[in-house]
Amino acid sequence: MNQIEKVSIALQPSVYNTFRALNNTVALTLSEYVDNSVQSYLDNKERILQENPHHVFEVSIDVDQINNQIIIKDNAGGIDHQNYLRAFEPANIPLDNTKLNEFGMGMKTASIWLADKWSVRTKAIGENVERYTEFDLHKVIKENKEDLIVFETNKNSNLHYTEIILSNLSHNAPSPYQMDKVRRHLSSIYRVFLRNNEINIIVNGEKLVAPSFEVLEAPFYSNPSGQDIQWKKEINFNLGKYEAKGFIAILKTIQNNANGLVLLRRGRVIVGGDEDRFFPSSIFGSPGNFRYKRLFGELELSGFDVTFNKNGFTDEENLNVFIDALREELRDPNFNLLSQADNYRVKTKEENSKIAAKIVKTQKKEVEKEPLTDKIKKVEDASKDKKNIAIEEEKIAKAKALETLEDYFEIDGTTYRFQVDLINEDESDALYAVKQEIQKTEVIEVPVLICKINLAHPFFSRFEQFKKANDYQPIIEIFKSFAIAEFIATKKSMLYPSEFRTNFNNYIVQ
Repeated sequence: MNQIEKVSIALQPSVYNTFRALNNTVALTLSEYVDNSVQSYLDNKERILQENPHHVFEVSIDVDQINNQIIIKDNAGGIDHQNYLRAFEPANIPLDNTKLNEFGMGMKTASIWLADKWSVRTKAIGENVERYTEFDLHKVIKENKEDLIVFETNKNSNLHYTEIILSNLSHNAPSPYQMDKVRRHLSSIYRVFLRNNEINIIVNGEKLVAPSFEVLEAPFYSNPSGQDIQWKKEINFNLGKYEAKGFIAILKTIQNNANGLVLLRRGRVIVGGDEDRFFPSSIFGSPGNFRYKRLFGELELSGFDVTFNKNGFTDEENLNVFIDALREELRDPNFNLLSQADNYRVKTKEENSKIAAKIVKTQKKEVEKEPLTDKIKKVEDASKDKKNIAIEEEKIAKAKALETLEDYFEIDGTTYRFQVDLINEDESDALYAVKQEIQKTEVIEVPVLICKINLAHPFFSRFEQFKKANDYQPIIEIFKSFAIAEFIATKKSMLYPSEFRTNFNNYIVQ
């Protein structure tokens, strides 16, 4: 094996500024490293498993905010001698460009986008040396460097790994409140590999899990007393050189971020991975209708080329024609998926009529116990006691959380953390409370909207249905929607009470 003393980076320094300014996302950028790891594992899988039949392929990504660095490690096949010579030269297309790392751009552009400095330490299976090199953007530009020094160390030929350390992170690097979104997006991108147990991906210590949604099983809408049908259409469709394999189905229950098409290529999600869900109108119709809310699917496409950062297909016109033609597959008279999605209702009008009658019967008993006028009078009297209200809310504010749920949302260019604290405060009459505050991390200040829900409140013991954790989910969602509606109403200085109701109605269906 020939020794490698240096590798070419063969690029004019002025181009690096272009890399840093690319329109990209953190998850898509990090996925370039995962693509390389996955392909290295697949290329060497047979040999790796011969050495260790119990080997578990793993990629870990650690974003260290304190030390201002990102560390990516894998136990794939490593970068061998032949590929190492090509690995650091941008746009040096791999010898086999039919795989995940097809453009020869990923590691280089991703590293420059994220950091000023980066190093690569790798050991290829079957080779007896570990190779290490490092890149300093400012030094490369200042000295007009076109190659990097490589350091080789003797190692056991059975070892195989790669470690990339990014330091002096750029403004593109993820902040703490972005990490949940990064995890969700990476989980979505590599859903096929995760489901097949082909890979473990660990992000800041948390193992990623592929998204999974239940499929509707119900009779055809026009025959409600008929047999249950699983409303999932297996797709194996081709049009010329273009081909799609996968499924399109109807969700059992409408869920936020579950509907829409996910388009894959070579097992990796290209379109529809996270917030960029794909809703071709020829299949989904217009936003807001039942079909749009209920349909979801995954299609592995072949014949289509992708953009260099793998976030879209280059031939959109032919893709749209292909999708339009696919629609007819979903209108099969013997299994009309689109018609079922349009017309199926979770409960029929007759069923809801029975439910309504029971509700009225129960509510009449409540009215007989205490007239509404008396209840309103009590509320008015209690509302006048501002001092007591402040005391009650202070108790809630100081109560320690039993458990906490966190999410993030963005409004007017500002990202907020939404924190839902479940508490046990039996000395307070407050059912829930909402407040805003600024929480400081080691790096930044984060605006936080906190909703505290008091599980010890008599409301929860008043109704028999609050027995198991799942019984609480609907009312928890209502409180969360109230909190967000109140936040929006306050932020936008709304003048009319009806606007609060409008906000609540909008958020509760999300």
